[in-house]
Amino acid sequence: MRRPVLARLLTLVVGMTLGALAGCDLGVEDLPGGEPPPVLSNKTCYDEDDCVADACCGLGTAVTHVTEGPSCGGVTCTGSCQPGSIDCGRCIPTCRNSRCSAACQ
Repeated sequence: MRRPVLARLLTLVVGMTLGALAGCDLGVEDLPGGEPPPVLSNKTCYDEDDCVADACCGLGTAVTHVTEGPSCGGVTCTGSCQPGSIDCGRCIPTCRNSRCSAACQ
């Protein structure tokens, strides 16, 4: 009976360790490839929702604070991909160190 408990505990410890390693956050400076999109705002952000692309539907080419970004209410997105855009560059606006930036793949 003692061995199964030890095996379950070991499995739990290994799983949590691997999960923690897989969840490590890459900084923008650690990204492979080209430069991340430029940032147009110096306003302080507090969470991810404070940062947006500078055009609706992910078609922007830069990241800005939501108060300086476009109003996209009622805009219908077509899913198109324009070269150099935030979405098709596989980036998302994010808040890092209290400033908007882009996280890219």
